[in-house]
This record gives sequence, C-alpha cells and structure tokens, in this order.
Amino acid sequence: MVHIKRVELTNFKSFGGTTAVPLLPGFTVISGPNGSGKSNILDALLFALGLSSSKGMRAERLPDLVNNAQSRKTTVETLVTVTFDLSDYDGEPLGRNSDETDNGLSSEMEELGEETGLEIETETGKMPVPLGEPVDLEWTVARKLRVTKQGTYTSTYYINGEACTQTELHEQLNKLRIYPEGYNVVLQGDVTGIITMKPRERREIIDELAGVASFDRKITLAKEKLDAVKDREERSRIVEQELIAQRDRLDKDRSKAEKYQQLREEFQQKSQWETVLNYQTLQQQQGRLREQIEADDRTLTELNEQRQQKDQQIHTTSVQLEALNAHVKAMGEEELIALQSSLATEEAQQRQLQTRSAELETALQQTVTQIHQTEQELRQQYQTLDTLAIEKDQETLNLGQRQRERDTLQATVERSREATSQVAQQAESWMVQQTELHRQIETLQKTLDPHRTEQARLRERVEQLQRQLSEQQQSLATLGEELSQKTIALEGATTQRDATSQQVATLTQQVTEAETNLQVQQETQTRLLQEQRERQRKLDKLEAQHQAQQEATGSYATKIIAQSGISGLCGLVCQLGQVEPQYQLALETAAGARLGHIVVEDDSVAAAAIEFLKRQQAGRATFLPLNKIQGNRSNLPNLATMRNLPGLIDLAVNLIEYEPRYQDIFAYVFGNTLVFNNLSNARKLLGQYRIVTLEGELLETTGAMTGGSVSSRSSLHFGTDQGSAEARNIAALKERLEEIERILERCNRSIEETSQTVKLRSQQLNEVRQTLRDHQQQVSLLESEIKTLRNQQEQLRSQLEKNTQELNTAQIRLKNLEAEIPNLETKLQQDREVLAQLEATHSHSEWQQLQGVLRSQETELQQKENALRTVQQRLIEIENQQTRLQDKIQEGNQKLEAIRQEQKSLTQKLETVKIQLAEIHQKIQQTRVKVSQVEAKLGEEKKQRDQVETQLGELRLAKQQLDWQIEKLQETQQGRREQLTIKLEQIAAIRTELPEPLPNIPQNLDLASLQRELRSLQKRMEALEPVNMLALEEFERTQARLEELTQKLTTLEGERTELLLRIENFTTLRRRAFQEAFDAVNENFQTIFAQLSEGDGYLEIDNPEDPFSSGLNLIAHPKGKPVQRLTSMSGGEKSLTALSFIFALQRYRPSPFYAFDEVDMFLDGANVERLARMIKSQTEQAQFIVVSLRRPMMEASQRTIGVTQARGAYTQVLGIKL
Repeated sequence: MVHIKRVELTNFKSFGGTTAVPLLPGFTVISGPNGSGKSNILDALLFALGLSSSKGMRAERLPDLVNNAQSRKTTVETLVTVTFDLSDYDGEPLGRNSDETDNGLSSEMEELGEETGLEIETETGKMPVPLGEPVDLEWTVARKLRVTKQGTYTSTYYINGEACTQTELHEQLNKLRIYPEGYNVVLQGDVTGIITMKPRERREIIDELAGVASFDRKITLAKEKLDAVKDREERSRIVEQELIAQRDRLDKDRSKAEKYQQLREEFQQKSQWETVLNYQTLQQQQGRLREQIEADDRTLTELNEQRQQKDQQIHTTSVQLEALNAHVKAMGEEELIALQSSLATEEAQQRQLQTRSAELETALQQTVTQIHQTEQELRQQYQTLDTLAIEKDQETLNLGQRQRERDTLQATVERSREATSQVAQQAESWMVQQTELHRQIETLQKTLDPHRTEQARLRERVEQLQRQLSEQQQSLATLGEELSQKTIALEGATTQRDATSQQVATLTQQVTEAETNLQVQQETQTRLLQEQRERQRKLDKLEAQHQAQQEATGSYATKIIAQSGISGLCGLVCQLGQVEPQYQLALETAAGARLGHIVVEDDSVAAAAIEFLKRQQAGRATFLPLNKIQGNRSNLPNLATMRNLPGLIDLAVNLIEYEPRYQDIFAYVFGNTLVFNNLSNARKLLGQYRIVTLEGELLETTGAMTGGSVSSRSSLHFGTDQGSAEARNIAALKERLEEIERILERCNRSIEETSQTVKLRSQQLNEVRQTLRDHQQQVSLLESEIKTLRNQQEQLRSQLEKNTQELNTAQIRLKNLEAEIPNLETKLQQDREVLAQLEATHSHSEWQQLQGVLRSQETELQQKENALRTVQQRLIEIENQQTRLQDKIQEGNQKLEAIRQEQKSLTQKLETVKIQLAEIHQKIQQTRVKVSQVEAKLGEEKKQRDQVETQLGELRLAKQQLDWQIEKLQETQQGRREQLTIKLEQIAAIRTELPEPLPNIPQNLDLASLQRELRSLQKRMEALEPVNMLALEEFERTQARLEELTQKLTTLEGERTELLLRIENFTTLRRRAFQEAFDAVNENFQTIFAQLSEGDGYLEIDNPEDPFSSGLNLIAHPKGKPVQRLTSMSGGEKSLTALSFIFALQRYRPSPFYAFDEVDMFLDGANVERLARMIKSQTEQAQFIVVSLRRPMMEASQRTIGVTQARGAYTQVLGIKL
C-alpha cells in the first residue's frame, strides 16, 4: 500500500534543526500538550506537497514558517521532505518525465547492479541491484524556503532531488490520487468551515470532485469558437445584405436597360412610320386645301350679294318701328314694365318657399322612417334578449345535469381504480411464483446443457477408445502424422481467434462510445425539450400580457383603425415614446387626450382612415400626419436663465425618448410645457407658462389649475423601462427558442445517425462475437484433440491396460448421464407446464380486463368534463350577449328620443313655411290682376310694335351673321393659302427623308395615333434616363458572388449549430458528472452518518432541476431527535455531520493517506470512540495520521507519536507502538 514513509523537518516552525518523523501504514495518532507543535507536522505535509496557502498553515506569510531561532541569521531557510513508500504502487511511472527511472530506482543502483550482476524482478522487468543494500522503492518530495534579511524569499519544490514547479508536482501527486482540492489533510478549521460555509460553497465542493471545471473550460472554449463563428457570420451577413442591395439595384438597372433598349428600337421603327405617314398626310391635305379654296371663293361672292339685300330691308323696318314706339309710349308702357318686374320677384320668392317646404317634408318623412326602424330594432333586441334568457335557463339546467353525470362517472372510475388495485395486489404473489419458476427453469437448463455436451463427448471418446484398442497397432503409424496436422490447424485457429478477439475489443469500444454518445445526445434532447416547453410557456405568458396591454390601449375608433390593415400607420402617440417611471404621470397628464391621437405617415393615410371610420360608423379619431404636423416650438422658455428656479426639472418634451422622425409630433403634443417637482414651486410661474408637476397637477397659461386624486382607469400610458425590459425578454426568449429549435433539429439528426451507428456496430459485434465463439470452440477442440493424441502417442504401447480402464470409466459415466438426463428433461418439462398454467390464470386476464374497462371509463370521464366546460363557456357567452344587447337597447332608446325631438322641430318649421307660401301666393294673384289690366289697355298697338321690333332684330341678326361669315371666310381663305404654301414646302422637305424601301405600315394606323405613341415612347424613355447599360454584366457577377456567400453562410450556420449542440452536450455531461458525484457522496454520507451517529441523514440540493444555481444542505436525523438542518444542530452534532460529509468526500475519491488535526475536539467520548472505530476500519485501504488529545482515539490507534517541547525551545518527537 502506498503511504508516507517519512517526514523530515528542518527549521520548520517549532522544529529546530532537522527532525525525522517516521510514519508507518495504518492508524497513527500524534499527541502532545497544547502548543507543543504536534499540528506543525501536518502543516509540514501541506507545505511540502503544496496543498495549501500560508494562511492554511496558520501563518500570515511564508517567511513565518521558518523557526524563530533562525531569524537572527542573514539568510535562513526551512526544508521539509516527504518520502513515499511505493512498494505496492501499480500506476503510471512517477517523475518529471517518462525518461526518469521507474519506482524511484536511481541510475547509480543500475551501475552497481551491473558490477555485481544481481537482478530483481519488477513489474517493468529485471532491474540490477547492489549487493549488501536493501531495496527501498521510494519517491521523495521536498520544498525549500529561503528568506533574506530584507524579508524577500524564494520557494522551490523538488522531486527526487530535482527542482520542479508546483504544477509539475501536482501532476505527479494526481497519479497518487492526492489532490489540492481534496480533503487529504483536514485541519481544525476545515470542519468549522464545512459548518459555516454557505450552501452554494458546499455545493461547489461537489463541483470540484466531479470535475465540473473541466467541462466549464470546454464550454468556455466552445463558446469562444461560437463567438468567432457568429462574428464571421455577422460579417458575412453584412456583406450579404450589401450584395443583395447591390443585386437588387443592379436588377432594377438591368430591367431598366432592357426596357430602354426595347423602347428605343420601337421608337426608331415608328419614327420611320411617322415620316411616311406625314408625307402621305401632307399630300392629302394639299389636295383638300385646293378644293376648299375654290369652293369658298364662290361662297364669298354669294354672301356679299345677300348682305346688300339685308341692308335695304333694315332701313325700311327701322322707320316703321320708330313710329310705333312713339305711339305705345304715349299709352302707358312704363307702368306695365314695373308691374312685371314686381311679379317676377314675388314668383321667385314663391319658388324658394316651395323648395324649402319640400325639403322639410322629405326630412320629416326620413325622421318617421328612422323612428320606425329604431322601434323595429328595439323590438328585435328585446326579443333576442328574451330568447337569450330562455336559452340561459336551459343551459343552466343542462349544466346541472352535466355536473351530475360527471360526478357519477367519476365515482365509477374511482371504484374501478380500487378494483384494479386489489387485483394488482393479488397478482403480486403470482408474479413472485412466476419469477421463481423462470429461475428454476434457467437453472435446470444450465445443468442439462453441460450434461448433454458431456454425454456427446463421452460417446465419441468411448468409440475412439474402442477403435484404439482394436486398431492400436495400426493407429501408432498414423498418430505422428495426425498430431502434426492438428498442431498446424491449432496455430491457424489460434491466430484467427486472436485477430477476432482484437476485432471484438475494437467493436466493443466503438459500440460503448457510440452508446455513450447516444445517451448524451438523448439526455441533451430531453433537457432541451424541457427548457423549450418552459421557455415557450413563459413566452406565451409574456406575449399574452403584452397583447392584453395593447388591446386595452386606445378608444374603439383607434382599435378599429389598428385592425383595418391600412398601410402607413405608425401607432398611437403613447406607443411611440419611452419615459422614466418618475416622469410618467406628469408627462401623461401634460399630453392629455393627445395620448390617443394616431400618428400616420402622411395626410393621405389620415384621409383614408377617416373615410374608413365613416363607412364603419366607428366614431371619430384625430390623426397626426408626419408630413404636415407642425410642432409648437414658439415662445419656448429660456432654460439657461431658469435653471435656478426651485423645483424646475426640464421641458416636458426633453424628458421623453423617441425616434428623431417623431420630433414634431411630440413638440405638438407638449409644446412649451414645463415640469416642476411640486405644486408650491409651480404656482410661482402660474399664468406665465404651461406647467405640470410630478404629482399630476396641470397649470395653464390662462391661470386654470387642474389637480386632485389620480385615476388609474386610463388605458393610455407611455412606455417605460419595464415595458422595454418585457420586450427584451420576449426577444431573448424568441432568440433562445429559435436557437433551441436549431439545436434540436441537429440533435435529432445526430441521434438518428448515432442510433444507426450503434445498430450497425452492434450487429457487427454480434456477428464477430459469434465468430469468436466458433474460433474458441475450434481452438478448444483442437487443444483437446492434440492433448489426447499426445497422451495416446506417449502411452499407447505401455498403457493398454490404462486405456481399457479409461474406457470402462467413460462407459460408466455415460451410463450415469443417460440415467440423469431424462430425469432433468422431465423436471424441465414439468416446470414449463406449471409456468404456462400460471400465466393463463384468471387473475392475470382479469387484471388486463379491468385495465381496459378503467381506460374506457377514464376516456368517457374526459369527454364528460369537456362537455361540462362547453356548457360553462356557452353560459359565459350568453351573459356577454345579454350585456351587449342591454347596452344597444339603451342606445336605441336615446336615439329614438333624439329623432322624435328632431321630428317635432321639423313640423314647426314646415307650418311656418306653409303660412309664408299662402301670403306670397295672395300677393302674386293681386299683381297678376294689375298686369292684366295694363296689358288690356295697351292692346293691339303694343302687339304690332313688338312684331316690328322682332322683325328688325331678326334682320340685324341676319346681317351680322352674314358679316361674320364673310369676315371668317376671308380669314379662312387667307389661312388656307398660307397653309398650302407651307404644305408644299413640307412635302418637298420630307420627300428627301423617306426610307428606301418604304416600310409596311398597318392599314388601321393613322398619323395622330402614331404621334401619340411616339410621344408616349419619348416620355417613357426620358423617364427611364439615365440608364446604366453595364448593369447586365455587373448583375451576373454580383449574383455569382451572392450565391458563393450564401453557401458560405450555410456552412457557418451548420458550424454554429454544431457548436451549440456541442455546448449543450458538454452541459449534459457536466450535469451528469455532478449528479453521479452527488449521488455517490450522498450514498457515502448516509452510510457514514449512520455509523457515526446511529441516526440517518442525507444531502439535499435546493433545486434539483438546476443544481448549479442551488446550494447543498446537510440534513441529519440524530438518534432520538427530529430531522434537522445543519444550522439548527448543536456543536457536537454539527462536527459529527461535517465529519461525515468529509469522510463521504474522501470515500468518493480515495487517497493513499489522510491526516486529521484535532477533528474530535468538539465530540463527546462516545462519538470519539465511534469516529476512532471508523478510522481504524479503513486502515486497510489508506494510511491515517490523526492529531488528537482524546484517549479513545489513542487507544484505537496502532501507534502513537508523542510531541513535546520539554528540552529547549524545539519540538521533539517520541514514538510509542501500542
């Protein structure tokens, strides 16, 4: 057993000079008076092995470890050497490297061994040893501390006399299962530390034992790689976005260039058509102009003749009219004209009143129609309300019936469960009997198979012996040849067996690794699925809360607008700003109703939304278009001069966070409003500025003051940091869920691949194992045959009698087997029949039948509960419909009352208009009578005068028409002659531009349509300019780069998913390692605590689902006391529990030696005895060095080392073997 053989202390603490403390395997107690330095021996172990800091060795600094008597020297040093006995060590070679000699044998010993020629056997081979010297397989560790007069110091570690670093030393100590984080040396403060440390620190001890740090390092390394991949992916994404933008831009330029090219070609073709059509049109126009000029010249001559005749007629008629006018005027014409004017005015008033009367009658008819419609709607609503009340009563009765059915069925299910449980309890004995029968059958089968094999072998042997006895002389000649053949066959079979065995080992390792990997992947999948469900539930909850808040924001009109799908909506004012919680009330008060105004991109969106509200009759809303809104920034106060005002905080618009594009919106909402801390400070500026306080008081520039208790019923609020935090939480949850989804997808593929690998490797392993079994059987058979042949060859001539005896023995054994095997087969058949009858018993089938009935009843119960919930939901819907109908009825009654009031007003107005119509009608009648009287007086004279006047007017009008025709025709003729000249010039010019040959032009195409098309093509071409004609080639190059980058991004995404899966697998392994360590330590703790306290205890994790964020509690139940936690125990119980925990840690990771420093100081005698017995019981597995003053501990030890300072100031050591 590896153990500490010797500790040498030179000037270490209380030890002056050099003191060697020999230590033996087993249980050693170090004892002595207080202050004698007995604990310094354990400090020396910690110092030499580098297992603790200076404070752990009860020193402020390392120089304090040097003996005080040496402080007067210029340079002092202390040296501690620990020698290990490695006589039973079978692990990896110790030393600084693999070139050093194994097991501590020096090169000098090899040289001496070569001189003497002696050798010893070791595990690594033969080693030379010197004569006359004992062989000690030792390994030495030393540490030297040199301290100068100035207080500086150097510390050096040595392994077998060679300097090394602390890291190198710990690597070698790890091979001996000695760890710095372990509990090889338990000092006085370690037990107290276990008691006083926090649960999380206690759990971290398990972390260290489980090697969680190594997984943390792997996770950290994987995360660093993941961050690097993410950075590369983000950079690639940025380049991708730039390429996509460039590609889209080039795509537009390419389409634009292609379209421009097509338009240009079409424009050139149609320009040629225009030239041809222009030439043809000009020729046609030239011919028509010549014909029109000739025709209009003839018409002009005829018109001049007609004008001369009209002049003569006008002169004659004018003379006649003057005579008639003089005669009519003398008879009263002016009075008639006045009466006619008055009559026209009265008739106009009558028509206006009639129109007004018709409008009032129409409006009155509409009000009557509205009254009828509203009354009809109210009657329908009342009927619906009555119907809902009846339906509610019916559903209430149905609800009671459903509840009774559910309760009855639930009672039936409970009875069925009880019956099933009883049958299951009865079936327990049946299962025990069945298991026993299986075991008996298996035992008989194991006995019967070797007997059958032996029987076959003996029959073959008997036959062989008989042949040997009858043909022995003949067989001697062939034995040599047969033996040679068997030997060659054995060599070949052995080679095949070894190769197959190596293949089995390789496949077994591959299957184990694949199964381990599969298990890790499955555990990772389970953990991720659980995390996915938890995070999805949390996300659903947060989104539901957020949705509820959004739905509760704003009026009915704003909600209708938000749901309309109109593009260009930015949101409510309250949704576009973020405020700090302390300013929320003040800013919401200052904004007032403008919180609910809707911000839109431009006024066209606002107009469309208003029209939508009109169509839906959804009320009114105020819209703030970004392109038109003007913030009120006039008369802003000078804050620089007002900073000294008590209580002033800032302008309201400066206290809200928003996007820059909404600056005018919030300037409009808040204007020049100031924010003060309280009302008393704000009142000093009342009437000068608009002011709001943090408590919600509002002071207007008019002097008005608003304040009082604050209502919390408003649903319009600015966003706060809490809302942003919720949004960030939702975004983080969605990101994590997407990440988990990708990891799960990759994990599922990995599980499927690994499962296929396990299946394939397992199948291969089974096949190879079968082959190995065949080879082993073949080798065994060949070895047996060779052995038999050799025996026959050696003894054939001299042992004929012995062969006869062997034949007799084989025949007797064969006869016995032939007698035993039928009995065993009969017994096996009987047991199988009993097992078959047992499995067909009524209890088994009854239990299965009851299980089927129970599942059917549970399914029916679930259906009843679903039906019950449906009825309950319907009742809630009916109550909601009743509430809405009552609200509509109330609105209808109010609307009906308003319409009736309007009907009354319209009736009064209509009566007034009718009275006015009667009065004006009477006036018109009177005026008409007067006109008739005057007209009768004038008589025929006026009629004759009017006829002559009408005739004169017609003649003058005819003459004017002739003059206009003549003048117009002359101008037209002049213009036509000028046009003819121009057309001739144009025809001569276009004739030179005609294409050769002339193109084919569609027959139905005219010049005007063609010119419109050309103008359209020209405008379309100008609209497309400028055009990038190189876009086609650039687009193809950009598309190729984008496809290459997309492939790269796909690869990076795969790498990122693979790294995420690797991190999750490391997390799974990390948790598994912790859980395995915890379970083992917990089991050890329960066993050890039961031995030490005669009670029971266990370890408990605060949150088993997340152990790495939890603490570790020690739960104990001392004999005769209730269950307690560590904090509620007495001092002795705490020490005993902490020691149990330390022993549990040591048992989980055993070491070759343990050292305890007065760990029994708080225990009573009985507990010290139990502790000593436990230590003694473990001395076969490890060396124990205990510093103690307690008699039970010393009595239980195998030897005691006494420590004293009786002579001089140095500690002295005395050994006593008990």
